[in-house]
Amino acid sequence: MLHSIDIKILLIDAQPLLREGLKRALETEEDIKIVAEGDNGEELIPLFDQYLPDIVIMDTNLPQKNGIEAVQELTSHYPEANVLMFSVSADPSLVIQSFKKGSRGYMLKEMDISSIVKAVKVVNEGGFYVHPKVTGDFIAEYNHLKKQEENAVFYQTVVRRPFHLLTRREAEVMQMLAEGNSNKNIGEILSMSDKTVKNHVSSILRKMEVQDRTQAVVTALKNCWVELK
Repeated sequence: MLHSIDIKILLIDAQPLLREGLKRALETEEDIKIVAEGDNGEELIPLFDQYLPDIVIMDTNLPQKNGIEAVQELTSHYPEANVLMFSVSADPSLVIQSFKKGSRGYMLKEMDISSIVKAVKVVNEGGFYVHPKVTGDFIAEYNHLKKQEENAVFYQTVVRRPFHLLTRREAEVMQMLAEGNSNKNIGEILSMSDKTVKNHVSSILRKMEVQDRTQAVVTALKNCWVELK
């Protein structure tokens, strides 16, 4: 019986050995298939047009046209495109730029294959992914840009509290997660026990259909559900 392919991936990276290694590793998953490969940013749109992949995994540092420029051009033509940036750099400004230009995830090349598969599946299911190593700096940089660049794409003119999804208390906890608070800090500020805080966080993750607080924070930021002060 033939197994249907659930996730089609377009892989663009200038290093052929890396592409081959990643292709072999990803294709050990029954529901993942690399349908096309490229080695520069100029190839992105022609290959996307031809293969219509579910996910694009693309390096930030590419010849002819870098990955950030390429993703901006792609999402202007295909707003629904799912792009996972794949980089050696943990520079938070680069992470911010990739999201501003339309990517839905940012991976580091030091990740193991199980983490890459997780990121692919999160984005394929409509979520966002940021490597945990850069989450704190990502939030700090977001906060800095919000204060300094009122006309930036990420500037929030209106914060829409997610009361359609979360309770008021959960929304408060979500706001504090976005500000980088630990469970202990949240409990102290809101006068809650550690167990109560953990229960609220678990409920938030379940309702938002995300796997961890990193994904919750990124989703909340993208939907203007929190405000970084």
